[in-house]
Formats: sequence, C-alpha cells, structure tokens
Amino acid sequence: MSKNKIENKPEQKKMRFQDIRRAAALELRGAVLVWKVSKKYMVLSVLENLSWMCFPYWDMFFMARLLDEVMTDRDPSRLFGLAAVLLLGNLVLDFFRILLPALRWEEQFVFDLEEQLLIARKIAQLDYVMVESDEIHNLCQRIRRETQNDRKNLNQIREDIPRLIGAFITIFMGIGLVWDSIVRVAAGNGAAWLLLLLPVGIWVSAGCAVKIEALYLACQDKISEACLHRDRYMDYLENYENGKETRIYGLGHLMLSRMMKAHDFTAVGLEEDARKSLPYNTAMNLSETVSDVLLRCIFACAAVAGRISVGSVIQCRDSVDNMMRSCQEVGFILSSMYGNSKYLERYFSFLDLKGEMKTGCIPVEKRMDGAYRIEFEHVSFRYPGSSSYALKDINLKFEIGEKLAVVGMNGSGKTTFIKLLCRLYDPTEGRILMNGIDIRRYEYEEYLRLFSVVFQDFKLFSFTLGENVAVAEEYGEKEAVQALEKAGLTEFLEKQPKGLSTVLYREFDPKGLEISGGEAQKIALARAVCKGAPFVLLDEPTAALDPLAEYEIYKRFNDLVADRTTVYISHRMSSCRFCGDIAVFHEGRLIQRGSHEELIEQKDGKYYELWNAQAQYYTHAG
Repeated sequence: MSKNKIENKPEQKKMRFQDIRRAAALELRGAVLVWKVSKKYMVLSVLENLSWMCFPYWDMFFMARLLDEVMTDRDPSRLFGLAAVLLLGNLVLDFFRILLPALRWEEQFVFDLEEQLLIARKIAQLDYVMVESDEIHNLCQRIRRETQNDRKNLNQIREDIPRLIGAFITIFMGIGLVWDSIVRVAAGNGAAWLLLLLPVGIWVSAGCAVKIEALYLACQDKISEACLHRDRYMDYLENYENGKETRIYGLGHLMLSRMMKAHDFTAVGLEEDARKSLPYNTAMNLSETVSDVLLRCIFACAAVAGRISVGSVIQCRDSVDNMMRSCQEVGFILSSMYGNSKYLERYFSFLDLKGEMKTGCIPVEKRMDGAYRIEFEHVSFRYPGSSSYALKDINLKFEIGEKLAVVGMNGSGKTTFIKLLCRLYDPTEGRILMNGIDIRRYEYEEYLRLFSVVFQDFKLFSFTLGENVAVAEEYGEKEAVQALEKAGLTEFLEKQPKGLSTVLYREFDPKGLEISGGEAQKIALARAVCKGAPFVLLDEPTAALDPLAEYEIYKRFNDLVADRTTVYISHRMSSCRFCGDIAVFHEGRLIQRGSHEELIEQKDGKYYELWNAQAQYYTHAG
C-alpha cells in the first residue's frame, strides 16, 4: 500500500432519488429494530437531547428579558421574578442534564448486549453449511467489527435519531424566538433585504457540513478493509495458542509489518480526507462569520432605530447562531444516516439469511431399544461451490448395536459421510433414511439428539470440566463423574482440587487449567458418553496419537458403548480389530465392505493394501 496515494478508489457516484429512497427504507427498518431492542434507551436519549437543547434557549430568552428590564423600567419585583424563573429553570434543566445521561448510560449496556445477541442468535440459527462458508464467515466478521468498533448499524441509528429530533426542534424554537424581531426589522429597515442572505448563509453552511460528512464516510469505507486486516493480525498476536510459532519462527515481525501497512493505508486515507475537506471547512466557517457579522449589523441598526430592544438583539443573535449550528448538525446527521445505509444493507443481508435445509416436522420416535436403522440410498454430495463430488453413489445400511469401521486414505470422503449422517449437510443427490423415512422429514433438533460425535478437530471450551462433559450449566454430577471415569480420567479428576468445577483454559479465567492433547481427547470422549445418544460417531479424534495409544482408547471406548450403534472413522487399521463390519472408502466411493477376515482375503483390494502398509505399527496390538 503506497504512502503517497490511496489505491483502488471506489467510483464516486452521484446521489440518486432511488438511492435516497433505499437509504430511507433501511434507516426506517433500523429505527423500528432499535425501538424493539430498547424503547427505554430511545426515550431517555431523546429526553437527554431535549434537556441540552432547551438550556441555551431558556437562558437566552430570560437573559434578554432581564436586560430589557434593566434598560427600561427596572422594576425590582419584575427583575427578581425573572431572575428567579431563570435560576429555577436552569437548576431543573441542570438536574435533568445530569440524571438523564446516567440513566441512559445504564440502559446503553442493555442495548449493547441485546444488539450483540441479535448477531449471536442469528449465528446459532444458521445451517452448518452457512457457518462453514467463507463468504458468510467474512460477512459476519465485518458486521461485528462495523457494529462494535466503528459504531455503525443500529449503534449509529440510536445516536442519530435523538440528535436529529433535537436539531429540528432547536431550529423551530430558534425561529419562534427570532420571528417577531425579524418582522419588526423587515417592516422599517432599508437594509432589511439583507436578511434574505441569512438563509443563504445557513444553506451554504449546511451544504458544506453534508459534503464534509460524505467525504469522511467515503474515507471510512475505503479504510475499513485495512482496519479489519489490522484487527485480525492483532488477534493472532494476542492469542496465546499462537505464541509458540510466533516466537520460534519470528512471526511477530511479519505480523507487525502487515499491521503497519494497514496502519499506513489508514493514515494516508485520513490525510486525504482532511485535505479534501479543507475547502468545505473553510467555506462553512466563512459563511458562519459573514452571517454573524451581517446579523449583528442589521439588528444593531434596528435597536438604534428603536424597532427592537437591546435584549432582542442578543436573543436574535444567539438564536440564529444556534439555528446555524443545528442546520449543520442536520446536514451531518443526514449524511451520516445515508452513509450508514450501506452498512445497514450488509447488516440486514446477514439478519435476513435463511437456512436452506428442510427442518421437517415428524417427531423422532423415542425407542427404548434404540432400534434405529440407517440407510444411504444412492447418496452423492458436492460441497457448495465445488464441481467435484466428495461422495458418489453411496449405498450403505447399518443396524442398531452394530460397530461399523469406516476406513480409507485422507480425502476419501469419511468425514463427509459423518457430516451427512448428522445432517450438517444434506445430500446433493439421493437420500438418507432412518427407519424407512427420509431424515429431512424429521424435526431437525430432535434428529441431532440421536448422535454423540467426537470429530478429529473436536473443541473443548473455557468452561468448567463438568460443563464441558455435560454441555450444560445444571447437570448431574454423578453422571459426569462416571463418564470421566469410563474415559480413563479417574486419576486426572482426583488431582483437581475443584473437581468438576475446574475451569479449562484461560480465556475467561486466568487460573484456568491447561490440559494436554491426550487429556482433551479423553474429555471429548467422556462428553460423547455422557450424552447417552443411541448413535456414537468417532471421526478420527485420536489421529494425533500413535497407533498403539489409539488402539487402547478405541478398545476402552468400544466397551463403554457396547449397546449403542457406533461408527469409527479412521485412516488407520487399529480401529478395525474390534468391529465386525468395515466399510472402505476411496476417492468418495464405497469400494469394499465386510469383516476384517473377509476383506483381508481380498489380496487385490484397498483394505489389504492399507492393512499391509500399516501392519508394522499394530501387529502386536491384538
């Protein structure tokens, strides 16, 4: 990224009516959503703006009346009454200016939480195929950054609407305070025609404000991607799990270099924005100065001629100043809202995402005997955006209580087979049946409850040990302990002073326990046992272990799930020794099936090839 210019400048487009209408529709939808998220916050914010808006007008109106009284009758009782009303009003307004921000600030935390929950709930509801999509993942990341760091989307609407209401009311109040004086001046002053220049000055000032805000928004749009990259590099550096590679390979210098490039790109963008905005800032300040001087001259002449009072001169001057600032504010806010519509379009495109997977409505039969029969019927599958098949024409059945080993080389389709079985994806072609019914017709959440899965890239969380095993805040301690013991973690559990309350990892607790890879694998297996689902699927969760250690874990786990249908996925053969049924996958196809004894007799088969290639590692394991 060059320090001398901003590259890839977006084409400047004129604002069209349909663009304004689209922006207005998005802002209206956003305003409705903001109101639903927190009505209390919006009411408090509007009232806070009104209290700040009323204060200067209250002050200038009664100060003008006091000045007029001093210059004319000097009636003590009237002076005292005006001063008392002025003081009392200021005290009341000051009270609200202190109270309302405190109440709004408290409610803002509630608003921020609810706004984040909107995104979190949407992510939780998305189909897995959408969560795994890079495009949607990047969209989500960008929206989160724009919402939380840049304060766009609903965060901007919640600030803009109260400010806009306050600015318009300020303008109308100012007009009300100066109208009578302007009529008096216009009725008898030969130079009263100069008053017509005041709207011109206000128009120029507001127009410059619109242009300044538009330039700033265009700058923010150009540098937002660089800021997103900078934040990602910072995340890499902050993640302690990356610390080893960062130090061993000196990646810190590379990360810092990339961060500085993003920083330089941002700095150049801001410098360019300041340079382009300079003429408009100059014109805006000049129009304010000319309007102010012109206003003072006109009303001073009118006061000398006796058409208006001295207090009215002060009142009109301050009111027009306030109106000009409010017109600028309106310009800034409307430009800001127009710019925010681009972010809102992205925001709502994410909230409007709809899952493509059929959820079904048939309840899953609750069978005490766990008799669920699964059948793959001519199933083929391509990942989204891919033209090649990950699985092709799979026909396979297995019954309750069976132990099925699915073996094959890396990339043969084993994990894809599991994802389809769990309905993380739906088949591109063919269908999967359970007890003779297409699984897409079953209620989705109920169907998922049938499975306990330990993936190769399983994830434990920085929760307590018990919560990781039971996957719940409230759980039966006895069941969790039994699951850990069955997974071979009795000694590990006894060593922990806090037992099941031991927090894993340090994301949320600086005293969290860092566990080894083997311990993590056993905890993941305990989680699968604790769920008690009729189907247990192991997708190479022990791939990081040596073959003998893998065999021992599988053997123990096989004893734990003796009465459940179990599918073992592996590219190693050690998991096959205790399975009566073995399915061999190769290049997305099911090419062999049978017992170990049957398959080993097929000398020209893939299973025989794999077995002999790995025999040196496990021939003594049995």
